[in-house]
Amino acid sequence: MAQEMNPKERFYAALDRNPVDRIPITGVTQTGITDLMDVCGAEWPEAHSDPEKMAKLAWAAHEIGGLESVRIPFDVYTEAEAAGTELYKWKRGIQPMIKKALITKKEDLDKLQIIDPHKDGRLPQVMKAAEILSKKCEKDNLPLIAHVGAPFGAVMVGYSDMQFIMMFMIQEPDAFKPLVDTALDISVAYAEAFIDAGVDTIFFNEAPAFAISPKQYEEFALPKTQEAIKKIKKLGARVVYHICGDTRNKLHLMAKTGADGISIGQEVPMAEAREMFGENITICGNVNPIFTLIKKGPEEVMAESKQCIDDGTDVLCPGCGWGPNTPLENMKALVAAGKKYGKNARLARQ
Repeated sequence: MAQEMNPKERFYAALDRNPVDRIPITGVTQTGITDLMDVCGAEWPEAHSDPEKMAKLAWAAHEIGGLESVRIPFDVYTEAEAAGTELYKWKRGIQPMIKKALITKKEDLDKLQIIDPHKDGRLPQVMKAAEILSKKCEKDNLPLIAHVGAPFGAVMVGYSDMQFIMMFMIQEPDAFKPLVDTALDISVAYAEAFIDAGVDTIFFNEAPAFAISPKQYEEFALPKTQEAIKKIKKLGARVVYHICGDTRNKLHLMAKTGADGISIGQEVPMAEAREMFGENITICGNVNPIFTLIKKGPEEVMAESKQCIDDGTDVLCPGCGWGPNTPLENMKALVAAGKKYGKNARLARQ
């Protein structure tokens, strides 16, 4: 077992498949919950666009909730909005949702252009929040994590209407692929801006890829994801890659992305994921964010967290974003479970 570590050392060691003193309790997914808003005084919708409030709410997940990391922003559409996708008016307890995608028909394909993270949409405000948090995280030795949409996933849900773009991909694959090329350039530019602002880990989200077949994933998503991750890592950041839903038919392909960690949804039994990945992949997950973290109590959260550890997770966290209505006591219970049972994690037993 390793000597006592600080949170950043612990998380990095896990991503590198090195021994840890106990399991990292790292919030790789969104952490904005209304209970934290009540306590810290920074809330949605203002915290989606006000850098000071964004930083304050993100920090509260560590300072009050106990998570051993800080993560921004709180939604997955910052790039899409900057590119021209229209979002519904934000509300306190609901994450931003798409009202009208940038691309809804074939004539819209040329609308997707490279965006500037320092000028477009909310991106400058998000970068300012990253700069604020970077100083605080450096002082407290905490990982600073930022969400970036992976190329294929951002095209499917974000830049485009999913129903239209799915049919277009199938019917005109050669015309579809340049969209993913453009999205790749956006992803890397956004990640680079985050890294320049002090972010050390990119949560690379390809959420909608669960909806396509392994063959389609291998053709349309994987090559550009691999290319993007290689570029982001070359810029100096770690990468945790995520696909929502039941990805058991794609785990073997996700292992080829080059990511430092793979975040899996609660739909995937942790023991099955560990068996498939073997000992060469760092797994992040996968306590159920709805049926356990929102709907059950601290004891059940502790029990499921322990089961995740026993079944082979390397980084304890939810299988998706923390739901806004998650009770703060349940966030604290997950943290408590990691500290109580985390010495039984695989990397802690080395």
